[in-house]
Amino acid sequence: MEVKLNRSFLEEQLSRLPKNKYNCYQWWRRYQTRDVLPKKAPLYNKIVNGDYDPSTYLYQSKMELYLLEDKLQGVKYSDEAHDIRSLFMERHRRLIHDYEKEEKQIMQNLIGDFSKTFKLDKKQLETFMETYDGTLLEMYNHFKQQTKKI
Repeated sequence: MEVKLNRSFLEEQLSRLPKNKYNCYQWWRRYQTRDVLPKKAPLYNKIVNGDYDPSTYLYQSKMELYLLEDKLQGVKYSDEAHDIRSLFMERHRRLIHDYEKEEKQIMQNLIGDFSKTFKLDKKQLETFMETYDGTLLEMYNHFKQQTKKI
């Protein structure tokens, strides 16, 4: 079952992103991606900056469904409604694809940066992360404390 996110929540999240000018190569994206720090930046700075926060493409894709509902109001002809629905659902599909791709990259970067910073085995780190119940900053502080003990 798919969870429907609240429209006001989505609008709040998307209001933090700058709007995109039309780009014929990425026409389905209405917003720019968030700014991330350079690869060599310290792990702590990346966490605070939000480099490992969930991808905003999910919010954009869910917002497309609300925009579709808005656009369909008052449409009288089924062929016009079909054209509108096709466009918005294609945007939604492409944004979901972008989301999945970016989430995978965020997770790889997170694991790579944690393992480099604290000299951890990636498999053990993944196992730890699956059971850890806290924020990234708390996890950072946990590993920082562990390395002080050694």
